[in-house]
Amino acid sequence: MTKIQYSRLKDIFNNKTLGSSELVQQLNQYLLSNINNMSGFGENVKLIKKKLGHFEIVNSYLKELEPKIKRDDDSELIEFLQNYSGRESKKTDIIFKKIYPYLKGKNKVITLSRSGTVLDILKLWKQQHNKLEVIVCESRPKYEGRFMAKDLAKFGIRVKLITDAMMGLIVPKIDIAIIGTDVLLNNGNAVNKVGSALLALLCREYKKPFYVISTKSKKSRIKVFKPKQENPEEILKNKIKNLSACNFYFEEIDRKFISKIITD
Repeated sequence: MTKIQYSRLKDIFNNKTLGSSELVQQLNQYLLSNINNMSGFGENVKLIKKKLGHFEIVNSYLKELEPKIKRDDDSELIEFLQNYSGRESKKTDIIFKKIYPYLKGKNKVITLSRSGTVLDILKLWKQQHNKLEVIVCESRPKYEGRFMAKDLAKFGIRVKLITDAMMGLIVPKIDIAIIGTDVLLNNGNAVNKVGSALLALLCREYKKPFYVISTKSKKSRIKVFKPKQENPEEILKNKIKNLSACNFYFEEIDRKFISKIITD
């Protein structure tokens, strides 16, 4: 693998603002652009597993990819890489058709962080509903919600960006909440960016529908979620005696607080 190739792959690994489905799309484009360097595919897969193997959709992607790399005929691998984006787009269309009956008559939706699936669903919804307004929680400490809000606004959707702590003020005024997920656990719960559980609890309190949308590729056999501590300096840069910071990116949302999980 050349330095340029590794640098491109490293940029994908270090991207903390994209949703997991968008990361896989970037990985697929990277591999497709390096199709003429088949000797490096095995090394690429090992690196992807090591760096992004905590995302269930990445594992699902690699599970399909690896057998095609091992075969002598490269045509099947090339076909898989070329068709992947279109195939995922069809899954989004299926999810939208399933969730659309729950969207009718709704104008104001709240979401948080950045989910490529949610982004695509909201774009499809906007095409059929000009009054759509989206409230996006900025999702500290990486502020993925800011990127989500900007992309929605570019598409012509009316957007309000709020701090995560403002959820309690806003939820009583919304019609519906929609979030994505990084993992659908085998116990029926979902894992998503920190703040998701609070949003679910607020929706329960104010009797607002709370929907989780996801492709089936994010379903896991794992029943127990173990949150990983991230760099505390993202919360508190300076060291102060008797003061420490806690920083987790993801949390588990109990199934009982979810109105419906909608997949392809």
